[in-house]
Amino acid sequence: MTFLKRLLLIIGISTTFCLNAQTGSNELDLKLPTLKDQLELAKNNSDSSQTAQVYLRIGNFFNRLELYSEAIKNYQNYLDIHRKKDSSLVNVKNIIATIHLELKNYEEAKIISLSTLRISEHLNYQKGKAISIALLGSVAEKQGNYKKALEHQNISLSIFQSLNDSTGLASTYENIGSIYEDLDQFDFAYQYFKKAQTFAKNSDTNLQINILNNLGDVNRKTGNYYKAVNYTEKAFQLAEQTGNTSQVGSALKDFARTHAALGDFAKAYEFLNRQSLVNEVELKRNNSEIVSALQVLYEVKEKEAEVQLLNKQNQINKVRQYIILIVSGAIILSLALGLLYWKKRRWHEKQILEYQQQLLQADLDKKMAEEVALKREIDIKVSSLTSYSLNIAHKNKMLFDVSRTLSNLKDRNSELVKTKLQELVEEIESDLSNNNEWIELMGYFGQIHPTFFENIKNVASEKLSSSEMRLCMLLRLNLSSKEIAEILHITSDSVRIARYRVRKKLPINSKEDLQAYLLHL
Repeated sequence: MTFLKRLLLIIGISTTFCLNAQTGSNELDLKLPTLKDQLELAKNNSDSSQTAQVYLRIGNFFNRLELYSEAIKNYQNYLDIHRKKDSSLVNVKNIIATIHLELKNYEEAKIISLSTLRISEHLNYQKGKAISIALLGSVAEKQGNYKKALEHQNISLSIFQSLNDSTGLASTYENIGSIYEDLDQFDFAYQYFKKAQTFAKNSDTNLQINILNNLGDVNRKTGNYYKAVNYTEKAFQLAEQTGNTSQVGSALKDFARTHAALGDFAKAYEFLNRQSLVNEVELKRNNSEIVSALQVLYEVKEKEAEVQLLNKQNQINKVRQYIILIVSGAIILSLALGLLYWKKRRWHEKQILEYQQQLLQADLDKKMAEEVALKREIDIKVSSLTSYSLNIAHKNKMLFDVSRTLSNLKDRNSELVKTKLQELVEEIESDLSNNNEWIELMGYFGQIHPTFFENIKNVASEKLSSSEMRLCMLLRLNLSSKEIAEILHITSDSVRIARYRVRKKLPINSKEDLQAYLLHL
């Protein structure tokens, strides 16, 4: 019996379709579609737990037929759904590790076994731990590291002893016996096989047959041929009773070897022929099962492909409908957006036109205001020129009269000249004392600096006299003290004193120039 089948027995999933060698092709034809139907139903019901369990049963189904790639794929599907770290996860991963061991993928089997060992230790799952360590021992045995293999198997044995697991003990004792048999230490091998036989009495018959065959092999290799024949005969009878043709063939092969060692080659040849016939029948049956299973698998996959194709076509049709709806919606939306954009654009164009008209109107109003201001300025300047022209004409007339009077007096007597000169002086002083010129000048100044007089009144601490206001105006015109004295017909000292008085009435510090202050007022 392979390690895989022993593992299934230890774990406790030795279902009929997994281990029964007499399963017919008709049953296989019915089993896989049934499992597939169960899987489809579980998926449709969104029952993840049931889906995982069906994947596990399908994996076991393919495992029994030794279609390992399909078995691993379904076991992996189970693990993808069943992510909970529990004993079930450990058991399934151990089965996958055993399949890799059967396929001689020793490193992969070792990696998975170490993984399940860590999980088992974390869960304190002793049975899973024992199986993982036994797997590591089998890997070490296959790689020729018998010392490490014995260490692992003995650890596994002690755990099974603490669990009082007879099937686990029988399997582990058989593993240890096989290691000693490989080392040609047949006495130790025989002892462990006998212990395995003791614990396997209540176990599966396949395990019992396998142990009997091993006992027969050890006795044959040590020369105890009659004992060997006895054990092989027991294995043969038990295999025939259970209909296990594979074990029947193994027993016949052992018979042939033992009789050949006894020198009874005719008997050995007879057993070999019988073995060939049994193997041929077994091979045909296995091939029939595998072909039948592959045929069913092909049909199932073909149906799945057809369903997937129909689903894809339905999806494509739905996508087409969605595309048509989306395109139609996009066209309608584009038209609506286009109409909205056109209306919005027209509204914006209307707004822009109104703004432009408002700007033109504002520009026109501005130009009209500038024109009015310019006209006013011209009027003011014309008025100013007129006033100054009349003033100049008056001055010129006065000077002409003075010149003519002086010319007429040069030949007159002194008394008459004195009288005339006195009249001219009075007339000139009368003209000089005329305030109209000052009023006009201050009016022109006010047009140029309209806020000056108001500002100076606001900042002055005391009220300024008219003469002081004139002084401030002349200083604002940036005239010198000498020029101011000539205009006001006073001396320079008088201008200095007047400036001092004005300075006291304004908020000016001692270091600041009066004229500079007034220029910036």
